[in-house]
Amino acid sequence: MKTTKAQDRARSAKAARRERRKDDDRRRDLRLTPLGGTMDPVVLRRTFDAFSSVDLGGSWEALSPMVLPLLKRVAHPFPSEAAPIHLRVPPGVWAGFGIDVGPAWAHVSRALLDRWGVDEATLLGTALENLRRRAIAEPPRVERMTVGCTTVTVAQAQGWGSALILAPDRLGEVIGPRPSLLLTPVRNALVALPEDVEVDLAVAIWESFAEGCHDELDVDPLRWTGSAVIAFAENPDTHELVH
Repeated sequence: MKTTKAQDRARSAKAARRERRKDDDRRRDLRLTPLGGTMDPVVLRRTFDAFSSVDLGGSWEALSPMVLPLLKRVAHPFPSEAAPIHLRVPPGVWAGFGIDVGPAWAHVSRALLDRWGVDEATLLGTALENLRRRAIAEPPRVERMTVGCTTVTVAQAQGWGSALILAPDRLGEVIGPRPSLLLTPVRNALVALPEDVEVDLAVAIWESFAEGCHDELDVDPLRWTGSAVIAFAENPDTHELVH
């Protein structure tokens, strides 16, 4: 995936899939359904139990250790008053924030942030530090496989695997120092591919994770330099945009 043309093809494929989903949505009657379909009764019970054990009306001091960054999804089916807050953060992606409640997340809205009385910088700094600690305490599961002649590395962690792009000091320990193309198709997973991967294979791998999932992420491919995560079109030596 070395050329701008290849990058444009990948983005076009993603855009086409989104438009197809929008057309399907317009044809459906408006109705309320659980995200992702019917929830397993056992998971539903665990979720209710987890939420009942946490006071989501608590103070920042009480809840801040549970806050983690969550990369922005393609679809956010929330009413405006409960919409998650999103911040544009390096390497140029949109990140929201969630209170980790066992098998589920309580999203941080603007109203909640105002009630806590903390600013965006404090929210972001706390969430990133929590992520770094979580990556040490509960290391993501890493699997390596070969697709054709291409080595694929997948790091998975429940709800926050993709957010490892925001903690490059931990990412190197997970995927190694070799420069790579990074995909974040869904919240649970981060995929590392060789820099010269064929664009069609990269798109196919993205779709294998994201197709049919309610948490497909709105994040373009990124680059891992071995020490930093940067935008795809950024020069890894100077960190200046390539024009």
